[in-house]
Amino acid sequence: MKIAIVVYDRINLVSLAEIWSLLSNLQTKHDVKICAFKSEIVDEHGLRIVPQIYGESLYGYDAIIIPDGLGVLSLRHDEIFLSWIRSAGRARLKIALDLGALIFGGAGFLEGRGACLRAGYKNAIGEYAKFVNANMCEDNDIITICELNSVTKDRLAEILI
Repeated sequence: MKIAIVVYDRINLVSLAEIWSLLSNLQTKHDVKICAFKSEIVDEHGLRIVPQIYGESLYGYDAIIIPDGLGVLSLRHDEIFLSWIRSAGRARLKIALDLGALIFGGAGFLEGRGACLRAGYKNAIGEYAKFVNANMCEDNDIITICELNSVTKDRLAEILI
């Protein structure tokens, strides 16, 4: 499976590390790439990240994963960035960790769907989807996860195998 992990300015590095660790420890090895719209990303605390791939279409990936981060609060309104995200429209799986769901919402992927994220942002997700009060929500090709715990990690691993 070809997987794109999308990184962006003000990403939560812990969220990125957790999903990278999960993917690295799967029994089935996947072709995982760190992708960004820009050539350099700065996390929530100022750490610079150089993505493997930047500025290229996300078309052709089987799965796209968007980690948590405060940067989504502005990116969900950035039409240029969202147009880039829409290039992953045919991905078989679209996975968002916590606030990452707002990117899928801004891109139009959550229309008529359910999604979960931390309760403090219930109104924000309500602009795009029905808020689901759960740690994980699977709605066809969209998976949103507000808490990456052992149960949600196990379920996500099952899906990705």
